[in-house]
Amino acid sequence: MDLTSRLRSIVRPPGAGTAARPAVPRELTYEPDNGRRYEAVLDLDGVASALGGVLLTTRFGGCLAIDRRYESDRWHGDVQVGDCEIEDVSTLSLLEPSFQSAGRANGSAPRAVFLDLETTGLSGGAGTVAFLVGCGYFDGGAFQVRQFLLTSYSAERALLCAAAELLADADLIVTYNGKTFDLPVMETRWAFHRMPAPFDDVPHFDMLHPARRLWKERVDDGGCRLTTLERILLNMRRVGDVDGFEIPGRFFQFLRTSDARPLEPVLEHNRLDLVSLAAVTSRALRLASGGEEACRDAREALPVGRVLERAGELARAEACYRRAAGSPCVSTRAEAFYRLGIRARRDRRFVEAAGWWRELLGVTDPPARTEGTTELRQFALEALAIHHEHRDGDLHAARELALFAIGSAQQTSRVADGMRHRLARLDRKLASKKNAQLFES
Repeated sequence: MDLTSRLRSIVRPPGAGTAARPAVPRELTYEPDNGRRYEAVLDLDGVASALGGVLLTTRFGGCLAIDRRYESDRWHGDVQVGDCEIEDVSTLSLLEPSFQSAGRANGSAPRAVFLDLETTGLSGGAGTVAFLVGCGYFDGGAFQVRQFLLTSYSAERALLCAAAELLADADLIVTYNGKTFDLPVMETRWAFHRMPAPFDDVPHFDMLHPARRLWKERVDDGGCRLTTLERILLNMRRVGDVDGFEIPGRFFQFLRTSDARPLEPVLEHNRLDLVSLAAVTSRALRLASGGEEACRDAREALPVGRVLERAGELARAEACYRRAAGSPCVSTRAEAFYRLGIRARRDRRFVEAAGWWRELLGVTDPPARTEGTTELRQFALEALAIHHEHRDGDLHAARELALFAIGSAQQTSRVADGMRHRLARLDRKLASKKNAQLFES
């Protein structure tokens, strides 16, 4: 039999006619979780005992859950766990204007669940399995963590069912990069097993994007990893933490050997991520609600002002910019002057705006010592030239600024082209004014 015939016999056995085919699609097949893997017996009770977990019963079989409770007076870096609780969920809309919070029918505070996954890979798709689903929520001031661990691939339905029961009672899901990774992975797994996703209608808040807006300038790699924010914001450094690239290998080792000990560092890594996510989210909310008074220093006030301005809190944003204007960092002061000038000009406080443009030119002089402020300096030169030409009528000052801008700008830049056009117009105005004076005399 050739290869083509062999493949046909596999897809459609000989003698199988149309009537022999099932009328409805077959249900996805899976092996029951009987504790056997590669002809070896997995002692689920022993794994639960080694990891400090309990076996939950679902309609799809058993699922291993590990519970840990962080009391309110426990320290996580420089903050206490009880201080990390989200008191006002509506403040999240200041960090992300498109976010809409949800409340309970009885008027009580929404129940926020923090979600973090450990998976068999980072590529996504149907082949990526979440072998550890970590959920954290506040309960009586303490932070309760429940982790669902996959003990075999055949037990995935039981894990998804148990996680769905916990998440079904959530009014808010908080993740870190969950919009791109965590939620799509979970939704894919539920869809793969033909199970409904429990948070289709639950608001989701991804803390990664507000974190980048608030603290991107403070991190070395620019990626705003959660472990980096722990060090910067919470003064916390993990000891003996497992590297992320090792985590899938430890799970595969557990599948091969049934030895649960390599998974304990993975569980601790996931728990610390959940507590840190709650702490970072709480810190961001305090900055958004407190504004300039909640900022630790002038450097932090600048991104807080940007966030508040984006949310429409213009007065509080301006207060943050005024504090940032006193920063010892030149680039921070330069951007603060720029944003204060923009705010004053939009409020038609033109004289004040011109004062901020002059402050910006002063702090960036000479331009060679202030990297990253070239565009701001060019903007200030152009804005001041416009002010002197159209508002106070000082054509000579406007011409001098235009010449200065042309000399410091790139010859092919838009600013240089616009300033040459402005310079030609100013020369015509000055010539016309001079002719008018000669005529009068």
